[in-house]
Amino acid sequence: MQMEQEYKYYSDLASRLKEECKNLERSFSIISTMRMASFLIALILVLIGVGDKHIIAVVFGAAIFVFFLYLIYWHNKVYTKTEYVGSALLSAERYVERFGEGWRKFADNGEQFMTAEDVVAHDVDLLGPNSLYQMINVCHTELGKKYFSDELKLKESGVIHAERSSAIAELSEKKAFAIDFEAAGMIVEKTKKKPDVSGFKKYCGDEAAGLLPSWCKPFVIILPLMELIFLVLWILGVVNYGLPLAGFIFNLSFTWITKFVIDKSMFPAFALNNVVEGYKGMLELLSQQEFKAEYLKKLQETVAKDTGAAQGFKQLGKIVQAYNISFNPLVHQILSGFVLWDYMLAMLVSRWKKKYGGALGLCFDVIAELEMLLSFSVIGNVRKCSYAHIEDEANVYLQGESLYHPLIKPDDAVANSISLKGGVTIITGSNMSGKTTFLRTIAINLVLAYIGAPVCAERLSAGRMKIFTSMRITDDIAGGISTFYAEILRIKAMAEFKKQKLPMICLIDEIFKGTNSADRIVGAKHVITNLGDGNCITVVSTHDFELCTLKNKAGHEAENYHFEEYYKENQLRFDYKIKSGRCTTTNAREILRLAGFDIQN
Repeated sequence: MQMEQEYKYYSDLASRLKEECKNLERSFSIISTMRMASFLIALILVLIGVGDKHIIAVVFGAAIFVFFLYLIYWHNKVYTKTEYVGSALLSAERYVERFGEGWRKFADNGEQFMTAEDVVAHDVDLLGPNSLYQMINVCHTELGKKYFSDELKLKESGVIHAERSSAIAELSEKKAFAIDFEAAGMIVEKTKKKPDVSGFKKYCGDEAAGLLPSWCKPFVIILPLMELIFLVLWILGVVNYGLPLAGFIFNLSFTWITKFVIDKSMFPAFALNNVVEGYKGMLELLSQQEFKAEYLKKLQETVAKDTGAAQGFKQLGKIVQAYNISFNPLVHQILSGFVLWDYMLAMLVSRWKKKYGGALGLCFDVIAELEMLLSFSVIGNVRKCSYAHIEDEANVYLQGESLYHPLIKPDDAVANSISLKGGVTIITGSNMSGKTTFLRTIAINLVLAYIGAPVCAERLSAGRMKIFTSMRITDDIAGGISTFYAEILRIKAMAEFKKQKLPMICLIDEIFKGTNSADRIVGAKHVITNLGDGNCITVVSTHDFELCTLKNKAGHEAENYHFEEYYKENQLRFDYKIKSGRCTTTNAREILRLAGFDIQN
């Protein structure tokens, strides 16, 4: 029922936004026609009025021209609104796609962040094609995508688990805000000129960058003041016009000669304002929102307080608007001659940077952090989820009730419960019965749990353990590494970490499948016996029933679970439900028969 309501919310929202888009497009077309018509009518009336000396025609033409200017303003507003609504529609439609399989067509799958060292991410589809990243990502800034991929790879962030969970849970409830924020992010992503984030931070972090030199400040005060005094004396008749004119020429010459000083102060701020224009929408949305979670309040405070980034960009916009007077040469030269206009603005930039520089340097990080949190909140809206209980102490255990895989369509996903503790767990089962998917289900939900995101389970509690996997093993022909040796390297990494006596969980699929059965069983027994003690959960899927009777070094017997098949109407079927004990059936022959091979008993 909950998922049906969530689906209805997003599908209804998409329908409303689609209709709004159509209305805006119609308005845009009508205004375009009105703009062209009003300009032509105004031009004709003015030409007639001037040619025939009809003042009324000129007045009407001028009035219609003013209306034409208003239409330009209105046209731009409708264009901006159309762009936003279109982005919001795309965001809503993407949510709808996540309830089924449509998300697998999303272009960004995070593959660019994958490295050879990201074994877990590759094995359990955290990044890359058909991955968790691809399904739930709502990041549209480059830094946001980097933050998101780093979290999926469980890079240390120093964030308290409970704080992160409460923030993500609150964002899951703020569906309208999530759509608006992603729409604003999409607009940023579409801008041709990408911001130089590192350059921006360097500018904001360098106290001397963009500041007016101290030697300029006396001139900025004294020269305009002297010009004012000269003007007053001239008006009073004390001096002739030559003195204020000389002061005007001197001020103007001073501005021209020292223009390089002004440019050094003004141009970085002017350029930054153009580059980060799109981010203002995201900052305004963040600053206007009301949050309960302390973690979100801290993020908001960084950009929303009086010295925050949102206010800083607003003030910078005003300074830049004032600077745009330079595009009107006559007005610009008059202001420069009387009040050293450019120097006045440079002083304002210096004050602006001192007041807002720190917050502006952090604004990209805040936006990226919020995009990352919103991405993890997505799963709570498109899947039936709960929040895990994670113990940060050195407890090695996992208890999951009705765990299921988030990347499988909810109607097709089969939930299983499991209780694991330090030691060995062997999972047997016939081909295609669900062993590998179950291992990935454990791993991907553990990753979500450690991040503080919703997990696909009725309940999940676990100790904080280092996750190791050995599933998708491939050879490296160029490097001269076989599949078997590649798996040996995976197992070696587990053994090396185990020497640190820290909590860990090892999920191994079809151990040593790259070698012959005799060597495989000997090697597997040695590895599993040494890995499987109280400090490590070792879960191994295998077809080798010889491993089911293993004991670890302490003499504890392996726990056994299995998956099995059944036959209905002479067809091979699977229920994908985990069961206690070892498997007693095989289905390789039947699968070969189903594929068309004539297998003799």
